[in-house]
Amino acid sequence: MRATLAAALLLLSLSRAGVFTVTADNASAREQPDGEVIIDLQGNVVVTDGEVSVYAPQGRVWQNQERALFEGGVRIVADSLEGTGETLLYDRGSGTVILTGGVVLSDSDNTLEAHEVTYYRESGKALARDSVVMRGPWLGEVRGEYALYDRDRGSLFVTESPVLIRAEDGDTMTVHSDRLEFFPDSSRAEAQGNVRIDVPSESFTATAEYATYYGDEERIELVGSPVLSSPDGELSGDWQELLLDEREIESVRVDGNSKGHFVDREQDPPGETWMSAQHALFVFSGGLIDSVSLSGSAEVTVQSGGEAASRAETNTVRGEILTFEFDDGTLEVVTASGGVAGTYGYHSSD
Repeated sequence: MRATLAAALLLLSLSRAGVFTVTADNASAREQPDGEVIIDLQGNVVVTDGEVSVYAPQGRVWQNQERALFEGGVRIVADSLEGTGETLLYDRGSGTVILTGGVVLSDSDNTLEAHEVTYYRESGKALARDSVVMRGPWLGEVRGEYALYDRDRGSLFVTESPVLIRAEDGDTMTVHSDRLEFFPDSSRAEAQGNVRIDVPSESFTATAEYATYYGDEERIELVGSPVLSSPDGELSGDWQELLLDEREIESVRVDGNSKGHFVDREQDPPGETWMSAQHALFVFSGGLIDSVSLSGSAEVTVQSGGEAASRAETNTVRGEILTFEFDDGTLEVVTASGGVAGTYGYHSSD
């Protein structure tokens, strides 16, 4: 996305170039009482320095003020970069370039749409406002009302109801938060404040105050009261890490006050499980649970479902380390070590 916004940035070379040319079908000049010289350009206006070109039906230049306005549908071309809008205003004094009205900036497969894009020369920042939409292979689709590109920081910041939508092979991941920030050079994205991540195809939702997505690793870190939930239960803790493979969860690691509640809906009535520990690792294979490792004051309570539910059977096991191994989603082996204790209870009708 840096390359996309660079279409606006490269306009600066027009102001810095020692020589540039202006052509038009018609041109006229007049001098104002204050000495200002205004040049009006009409028809097939082209301004270029050999690297960046601006095309417009008409333009006006204020020579002393070092301002220029192009109107009537403007097109900017610089290498593979192209931008369009209704008007372009260049003000050398304030160091700004403003492209307004149905703005579209594009570079290869990346595009940015907004009502207005402003580039600030001195700070190296570009600001897009009003109905901002960005699309690209790495970004997916991002929507918001305000987007700021910071050249020195190498980041793109989006706020005011930002939404990230990534779709691949029919699977969709949607991220809502107060702010989104992207670091294209490191394939990293951050969601800040009231984060909610939805993956409908995998039937899970993650919430937190702060989330970081590492695109190269397909890894998500969640902090600030993170909760991972699905129709079959939820998992919480101080910190969570999700490893994904094409939207499918490969593993979930939880550190600090890990707690979970799960429902086994294959039984009628459903069985329920509660767990707590300082650390937890859930590993999945083919969408099914493969193993669970709990450590640090671990405790698991299972309330039986199905036929045993009428007896209110409850099993609790405690230990420093608890490990559960599954085969095709069915629990096969339970291993406990370190201060192991357990209870079993049931209700008898006799």
